[in-house]
Formats: sequence, C-alpha cells, structure tokens
Amino acid sequence: MARNPVCPKCQSSMAEGFVIDKEHGGAGVSRWVEGPPEKGFFGNVKLRGRKPVEIATWRCTRCGFLESYAGG
Repeated sequence: MARNPVCPKCQSSMAEGFVIDKEHGGAGVSRWVEGPPEKGFFGNVKLRGRKPVEIATWRCTRCGFLESYAGG
C-alpha cells in the first residue's frame, strides 16, 4: 500500500488505522481468512488450518471512505 494513499472517491488524503474485533478478554485487530466461515459446536468460527491475515484499513480524512487491505 502506498505511504500517502489518495481517496478514490474524493481525492483527499487517507489516514492509516485498523478495525477492532472483540476477543475474549480484550480487543484485537480484524483479520481476513480465505473461504466461507464454518461454525463449530459452540458457535465459534473454525479455521481448519487456514491462516488469518491482519487487515490494515485506511480512512479518508475528508469524506470518511474506508479501504481495507489484508497483508501478505
């Protein structure tokens, strides 16, 4: 991702950030996992060997548009 991305909607600058996910005992950074979600016995999502990738999110400083990227 470019260091100083420009909003594709209004061409203003964007600020880097992240989306919080609630976890047991606190909060974490949202993650992307390939494939459809599979629920386990207690309603939790099973990963079955799939690797979660943290998501970086950029927000336009003018219009608020969000754009997210999963790192590699």
